[in-house]
Amino acid sequence: MTDPRALRFYTTLLVVALLGAFVQSTVTGRQIAGPLVNSYIVNHTLAAVIFTFLFRWRQRHIEKLGFLFMAGTGLKFLTFFIVFYPSFRADGELTQAEFLLFFIPYALSTLVETVFLARILNRE
Repeated sequence: MTDPRALRFYTTLLVVALLGAFVQSTVTGRQIAGPLVNSYIVNHTLAAVIFTFLFRWRQRHIEKLGFLFMAGTGLKFLTFFIVFYPSFRADGELTQAEFLLFFIPYALSTLVETVFLARILNRE
């Protein structure tokens, strides 16, 4: 059975992704499709995978969780440079709008991930 803390994390992550995409779409005038939805899907899926990994390892390797969390953050940035950056730089420049297209979903997913992991680790 799934731990209720993990279930709360996944639910919160999904709600934050949906609200974030809606707000970002409304503010920027972009459709919730294409690069915007891809950015939310990639960032929030990576956050879920990283959280799952850390949640399962929290008791056996608690002393390494900080390093593993940072490695997960590095993985998200590596994903940005492999998946998103080439298409953003196709015209020769990375605009602020393109950067925010990735960074806002990244920041939201990392914030949710950090808050939940901190709560769990403080209770262990």
